Amino acid sequence: MGERTSLAVVAALMLGCALFGPFPLPVPLLFAVASAGAVNAAFPLMRTFGSALLGGVAAAGVGLAAVPFVTCSTERFTDVFTCTGDAPTWHLTGAVLVAGLSGAALVLARVLGTAGLERRLAAIERAVTERTVTERAVTDEEHR
Repeated sequence: MGERTSLAVVAALMLGCALFGPFPLPVPLLFAVASAGAVNAAFPLMRTFGSALLGGVAAAGVGLAAVPFVTCSTERFTDVFTCTGDAPTWHLTGAVLVAGLSGAALVLARVLGTAGLERRLAAIERAVTERTVTERAVTDEEHR
């Protein structure tokens, strides 16, 4: 499976989590932004922007992971996050999941960029080799 296909799979997983996951807000928004970042990272022109989105979402996911446990432990901040039932647990799970998937997409984007560069360098090397062989053949015929 190619790097682009892998990024598409990760983006689809993140979009599915945003749409169908039991995660309280703002976790679905993080999944949606990370999915957009993964899609952008699949294209050379947008790879830097996509990687920046993915890195920001990964950092935000780690930063927001434990916030509901802190805010729900006091009566003062119960209106900031949903504090009913298993909402803090699902928030933590979703935040960690979005951070992990964003990190995986970052690695895939890096591998995709490196593979593209290696393919271009190999094509240049082949062209130089072919040109050198052709020039030698012409030079050898002129000396005969």
